[in-house]
Amino acid sequence: MTRVAIENRTRRSRISIPKLTRLTKKILKLLQWKGPSLSVILVGDTEMRKLHRKYLGEDSPTDVLAFEGGDVAVSVDQAQRAGPRFGNAWDEELLLYVCHGVLHLMGWRDSTRLAKAKMDKKQEQILKKVLGPSWRSKKRKPLF
Repeated sequence: MTRVAIENRTRRSRISIPKLTRLTKKILKLLQWKGPSLSVILVGDTEMRKLHRKYLGEDSPTDVLAFEGGDVAVSVDQAQRAGPRFGNAWDEELLLYVCHGVLHLMGWRDSTRLAKAKMDKKQEQILKKVLGPSWRSKKRKPLF
């Protein structure tokens, strides 16, 4: 089984690392991930902005960055802001970012409208399977 390491570098957000790890492993299994490991770091806007600037030359925070070797950086702040805009709770949005990052590591791209639509559809399919009927339900318990 793939080794999953998750590190929460945010101070404001309490996140159950064991629960997020379990959900991440479900995503990996459904995507048939072949990598030996996956590392996810949870960061805030300041650190994400630094990473975005360093690796992509963009001086702004972003939602998720994927790096060769199985590393994904996810912005908790961005998930908390963007989730409600897209009809998701912040924790669902965070899990969506993890899935999005893994898809990028697997070669998926979202640089065109068609590619983005395909990637969005795949993410939706995966999260529906991982979360079942609680996906986008207003009456569910927090994921982590």
